[in-house]
Amino acid sequence: MNTEEIETSARGPRIQGFTLVEIMIVVAIIGLLAAMALPGFRKARSETIVARTVNDFRIFGDAFATYAMERGRYPADAHILLPSGMEAYIKPSQWAKCPIGGSYNWEGPSWGEGGSYPYAGIALFECPASVATLKALDAKIDDGNVATGVFRLMSNGRYTYVIEE
Repeated sequence: MNTEEIETSARGPRIQGFTLVEIMIVVAIIGLLAAMALPGFRKARSETIVARTVNDFRIFGDAFATYAMERGRYPADAHILLPSGMEAYIKPSQWAKCPIGGSYNWEGPSWGEGGSYPYAGIALFECPASVATLKALDAKIDDGNVATGVFRLMSNGRYTYVIEE
């Protein structure tokens, strides 16, 4: 045996290393630190997703307003799909999936190209986000009240970013 690996004491030879108790204490400390850090990470992730959705709404709203300004009308109502002609303004891959879940849905106005809504807006379709997340989204966009303002719950049951009424 190598004398560097074995330490002798009054009780006999002792092999260097960690005891089971020491390893368990380290694992418990790491577990406690992870438990304290996870809520902060979840909150930061949630805030990031909300911020990305707000950014999408603003980019899409500007794109639809530019389309309407250039053509004199908003595009026709489109269910989930990006309305025809909007590819020049919005990347279809960006339109395809909403960061907070579900899909974006263009709700074209009745005064546009065959729309059926009394407003021009971008709705969240089949959005699984919690009411708290939607309220946080509304607080970033305008007043924090989903019953009023630019982002609100419409009569069709969809949360919608209203561009024009």
